[in-house]
Amino acid sequence: MSEQAPQGRRDAAPGSQRRQNAELLREGIDAFNRGDHPAVTALFDERVECRVGPGLVNTGVWYGHDGYLEMITAWGEAWREIEMQIAAVEVLDDRHLIAEIDQRAVGAASGAPVEMTVYGVLEVRDGLAVRFHLYPDREAALAAATRS
Repeated sequence: MSEQAPQGRRDAAPGSQRRQNAELLREGIDAFNRGDHPAVTALFDERVECRVGPGLVNTGVWYGHDGYLEMITAWGEAWREIEMQIAAVEVLDDRHLIAEIDQRAVGAASGAPVEMTVYGVLEVRDGLAVRFHLYPDREAALAAATRS
């Protein structure tokens, strides 16, 4: 009889953790773009910390799956449409990575198209994201990633 990992977790062979963390990020961004928020929260620890840093729209900190849903609801008030594409991933260690993310959005009130680059920080423990942060520049993302 084979043993299965708990739901949302991945078995990590030696040397594969960094690759799995990058894949977790890609899965989450793909699910976000599809509007599949249950698939996003399935990748999060139940106590995940979500943060939108200073210099971005709708800054703040949210905790847990419900907090993530509150965060994206606030985004929905600012943006009629939003899509994220990963431009680059920098794996810092077995738990942390920084992603350069190109965002395309349409303002909810103005209808104006907006394109910007943000930097995401993902911290993973036991196969689930425990932190997902967004910052306007790599330096702020790197500082946040190295604080844990």
